[in-house]
Amino acid sequence: MADWVLIPCLKKLFAEFNTIAPNRDKASDGSIGDTAHQHEVSDHNPDETGSVPIHDADRTNEVHAIDVDNNLRESDLTMEKVVQFLLGRCRSGAEKRLRYMIYNRRIWEASSGWKQKAYHGASPHTEHAHFSASYDSKLEASTASWHLEDIPVALTAADKAWISAEIAKQCAATISSWKDDIGRAVVATPIDGATLPPSEWKRTLGMVVTDSWAATMKGTTMTEQPLPAASVFSQILEDLAILTAKVDALSSALKEQG
Repeated sequence: MADWVLIPCLKKLFAEFNTIAPNRDKASDGSIGDTAHQHEVSDHNPDETGSVPIHDADRTNEVHAIDVDNNLRESDLTMEKVVQFLLGRCRSGAEKRLRYMIYNRRIWEASSGWKQKAYHGASPHTEHAHFSASYDSKLEASTASWHLEDIPVALTAADKAWISAEIAKQCAATISSWKDDIGRAVVATPIDGATLPPSEWKRTLGMVVTDSWAATMKGTTMTEQPLPAASVFSQILEDLAILTAKVDALSSALKEQG
């Protein structure tokens, strides 16, 4: 058979399946049709040298359909979820690149408003899902995201560990940034007609971010010098309260994911 290429939009769809399910089974993957397909009208046939239902405007020998193995090998991600997700986008008009899909003895077509119908073809399509794409030159060439990464799935233990680590990292970075800003404010705050030297505000801040809040609030720094303006510490307390609320909210969300 003459050289052929898969249209770009379906290459992108394959790539997104590999991204959301990197360990998926590919045994039933396919694009170019087998001998049986070559003797019938099929989107699996190249459109310049094979029998196809539509001919597009270009002269490139292209295949307009793919099969994707249904075993995604992900705990909370199934081919049924993917198909239903893409159907939702097609029905809303957000996705226009597909002509029809077949999966598990059912078919959905753009020409019928994406209504579900029973499929009685030779293959029940239980081992893979079939995706046929548009022959419109602009649509078939589009490599815009299929948004498969937006399919909602439950968090795994690894996901939760990663999120917790990211929260801790972001909190540490935020507090470090605040310390620098607070330090500059303290250095510029007059104390008995002078400013607090950098070495002193660093020691003062050491008390602010440890368990020595009580000693600090009695009215002196570690070296018994008067505290800087009260507004400085009020701002610290306010900012830390906001940060604490955000961390608590994220922690609660993680617990609910169970």
